[in-house]
Amino acid sequence: MLSFLSVNLNPTFQRSIRLKCLKRGEVNRATELRFDIAGKGINTARVLCQLGARVVHLTHLGNGRDLLLKICEKEGLNIVWADSESPIRTCITLLDDETGSTTEIIEPSQGVGESTVAEVRGLFMRELERADWVILSGSKAPGYPPELFAEFCISAEKKDAKIVVDYRGDELLASLETKIAVVKINLVEFVDTFLPNLSASENDDSNALDAVEEKIRGLSSNGPSYVITRGGQDVLYAANGFPGRIAPPPTRVLNTIGSGDAFCAGLTYALAKGFTLEESVREGARCGSLNAGLLKPGTLREGPSS
Repeated sequence: MLSFLSVNLNPTFQRSIRLKCLKRGEVNRATELRFDIAGKGINTARVLCQLGARVVHLTHLGNGRDLLLKICEKEGLNIVWADSESPIRTCITLLDDETGSTTEIIEPSQGVGESTVAEVRGLFMRELERADWVILSGSKAPGYPPELFAEFCISAEKKDAKIVVDYRGDELLASLETKIAVVKINLVEFVDTFLPNLSASENDDSNALDAVEEKIRGLSSNGPSYVITRGGQDVLYAANGFPGRIAPPPTRVLNTIGSGDAFCAGLTYALAKGFTLEESVREGARCGSLNAGLLKPGTLREGPSS
């Protein structure tokens, strides 16, 4: 069985709160709520596990680790972690039934020390020895070197592991010096990284579509494949200079948090099983849509609240 290593260095608790109508400046009473472990690495690992993969998640843990590890054990998630004194952040999702909107409140992350960074490096190299696929995703807590993921890409390439990345900015640009299999990123992050003179938002990216397709056509000609997600709209992808589009399956959207991570997990798992990029994008879109219809973030099935 193939082995996957999912790395994210920003551990998160997620509180999801459902409201009939979000009224600013007033008392709002929840109709439903959940408390879960989340964050891009956990979400990706959880969906891979639900798909039947053997996966390890690597992160750091500080204050709150006992609860997080207890939930991981309950969900059957294999996690390795470096010790840190930084508390695990709690992010809040507000779901407005009246408008169908999702409001995300992201708590700032506390920094980690040099000893934590050194331990994470050691754990990564240990787990890399038995990983066939490495998924590096998301932002890092303060204290990590700005190009740590690019460093991890170099190590993974030397070990002949397949690499999927889901992060943006200068670190992504630095990582492209290595042999990445797929860059999976949302359109707004792609524009910020590769087309900074353009403007695009999650609500309106129409002005950027043609430029993005042309850019991924060129980038994929002599580099990794690119998969650009756009929420519930068509997914853009390109491999070897040939672009394509795929419409996600329709779904009744409840909570979009973690859908991109579910997409990444489905995409990577299908690629690892030998499916084409187009087929793998379809599987990623299926997983992302399933997640969007559930209150729990980063999952293919609901399960009880933690």
